Amino acid sequence: MPRVYRFLSALTGLLLALLAGGCGERERLPLPPEIEDPFYVQGKQLQKQGRPSEALNAFLKVIDRRGESPSPESHLEAGLICLYHTKDFPAAYYHLRRYHKAQPNSKEAPLVLGKIEEAKREFARTLPGRPLDDQSLRLAMEDEVHKLRRENEELRAELSVIRGGGVTPTARGPRMIALPDEVRVGPVRPPAVAVAPEEEERPPLVTPAPALVSPAPAVTAAPPRPAPEAARPAARAAGRTHTVAPKDTLYSISRRYQVRVEDIVAANPALLPRASTPLRVGTTLRIP
Repeated sequence: MPRVYRFLSALTGLLLALLAGGCGERERLPLPPEIEDPFYVQGKQLQKQGRPSEALNAFLKVIDRRGESPSPESHLEAGLICLYHTKDFPAAYYHLRRYHKAQPNSKEAPLVLGKIEEAKREFARTLPGRPLDDQSLRLAMEDEVHKLRRENEELRAELSVIRGGGVTPTARGPRMIALPDEVRVGPVRPPAVAVAPEEEERPPLVTPAPALVSPAPAVTAAPPRPAPEAARPAARAAGRTHTVAPKDTLYSISRRYQVRVEDIVAANPALLPRASTPLRVGTTLRIP
């Protein structure tokens, strides 16, 4: 009898082992493709029928059933439903991120990234204090400050050119040509002569009538003789040239030779098509 019991026990253990092995193999069977899962197909049909909440439950069942296996399509559908229908923005952010993590190189990846940013913005709008609006205002102020700084630098560069600093001005619109100091200064008025009070009260003197005397013959003044050619400023200025030094500017050259900037530009049309054309060191300019 003991031998029979031992034989039956061994047989029972063998049968249990076979049954356990069969169940393990059955559990390890590969899952079907995600888009062929019955719950996924049901979720797509519910979406077409306009029942997003029920479709969301079907897609969540697909995600729960597959476990660690990737289910990007179900995450994508669930994320879109949470974003546009249930307005559950944290859940939408989670599902869309799971899709992008599983399919980073898909055609929909750029679109999904935009949806992720949209979920973040919509969630930020629900927070107290509206921090997104404060951030937008701060960014707008930073852009305005940056613009003002850039314009300030351009004005400094132009001022340096006017003062003869030799700095090339930043590209801007057409700027005005600086005039020499003697042109900018207004007309000089003669000083007022103070009149003594007693002279103001004194009556005007009466000039006696001249005696009748025969007038003397008028003497014709000789016409003024023209100045010699060597004394004329135009003759002295004829044929003058100037070689551009490293720190020379049109304004400094015009002050040095007492001519206008426009005249220098007109005398050198090939080298200076405009007054704003930068000077090249070593260039020889004609001075009118």
